[in-house]
Amino acid sequence: MLSIPVNTDDLAIIAPPDIIEVAVDIGPTGQRGSKVFVGSGEPNGITVNGTIFGQDILLNDLYINVSPGTNYSYMYQYVSVPGSNQWEEILRVNPALHSRLDTTVDFSSGTATITVPISSIATVSGSPFTASSFNIQHNIKHSNVVSSSISNVQVSGSNLQITIKAMEYSGSWQTLTATDVSVYLFISVNTTVV
Repeated sequence: MLSIPVNTDDLAIIAPPDIIEVAVDIGPTGQRGSKVFVGSGEPNGITVNGTIFGQDILLNDLYINVSPGTNYSYMYQYVSVPGSNQWEEILRVNPALHSRLDTTVDFSSGTATITVPISSIATVSGSPFTASSFNIQHNIKHSNVVSSSISNVQVSGSNLQITIKAMEYSGSWQTLTATDVSVYLFISVNTTVV
C-alpha cells in the first residue's frame, strides 16, 4: 500500500447565496417600433423631407405598394445607405390571386362570358387596372373532350369580363352548347404591366 501525505491549510466550500434580490423598475420610453405604410407607387417618389403621408419616417419602417405595375405588392423598408436614408425593396408580399369554380356558366354557340368582380382579385387605390393587368388560366370540366381558349378580356367598370370560346368532341368537333358547365379560373395580377 502506498500512502501520499496531503498538507493543505485552506478549505473552500462553494455554494449559491441564501437570498437573491432583484429590483424591477420602469425605464425611460424607448423609440417606437416599425410602422407599416400602404400607398400607390414607389415610396422613394412620395417621401418628402423624411415624411410620408404627413407622418415622420423612422429607420426600419415598412411600406407596401398597392399600385398595379412592375412593383405591385412589394414591401419596402426604410434603411440607412451611404449618404442618406431611403426605401429598399425587401420582398413581394403576396401576388394578387383569384381562384374559382363557376358551376353555372352557359355556353351558346361555343361562347360563354364570365364576369369577375375585380375586388375579389385585388384591392387597389390609385391607377386603374386594364385587361393586360391580368394573367388568366382556365380549364373546362365536361363529359366530352373540350378544346377552348380565352378570346377576349376586358375591364368593364369594376368587373373583369372573360369571354371563352370552346368546342367539344363527340364523334366530331362541334361548338360547345350546354348549360351549367364547370369552368375553373385562376387569375393573377400581371406585375410586368406598368
